[in-house]
Amino acid sequence: MLPEKKASSKAPKNQALNGDGNLSAHVTGQSNTDAWAKAGLMLRQSADPAAPFYDVLLTPGNGVNVQYRATAGANAVQLTGAPATPPVYVRVARTSNAFTAYTSADGVTWTAVPNSTVTLALPSALLAGLAITSHNVTALGSATLDTVSHT
Repeated sequence: MLPEKKASSKAPKNQALNGDGNLSAHVTGQSNTDAWAKAGLMLRQSADPAAPFYDVLLTPGNGVNVQYRATAGANAVQLTGAPATPPVYVRVARTSNAFTAYTSADGVTWTAVPNSTVTLALPSALLAGLAITSHNVTALGSATLDTVSHT
C-alpha cells in the first residue's frame, strides 16, 4: 500500500518511460475517503506539480477517470470515464504523441476507455508511475496495486 503524503495532490512513485510504451497495474483496493479519491497510473513530464501529465485513475464513486494537462501550469482536463470498481486493471499507453487509457477485468483483454485518446506534445522521456490522492484534506488515502508492468 502506498499512503498519500498530501491529501491535496497526487504523489507519484515513478520511473522513466522513454518513447512509446505502456504502464499497467491491477488496482485491488482503495480507501473511500471521498467519491473522487483516486488511485491509478500517471505519465508526466516532470515531478513539478504544474507539469503536463496524462493519467488513468480509479475512484470510489465515479469509476475510472482520465485526466491530462497539456501544458505546464494549465488547468487539468477531466475526460468522461467508465464504470468500474476494484479489482480492475488499468493501463496507460503512449504511441508517439497519442495517449490512451485502458481497463481490463483480467489483465489480458483490454478495452480503451471511451474518448480517452489525447494528443499531447510531450518530450520522449516521461516519468511513469503510481498516483494516489484522498481528495480529502482531513484524511489520508491508501490503495493496493499489484501486477505493475512497465514496457
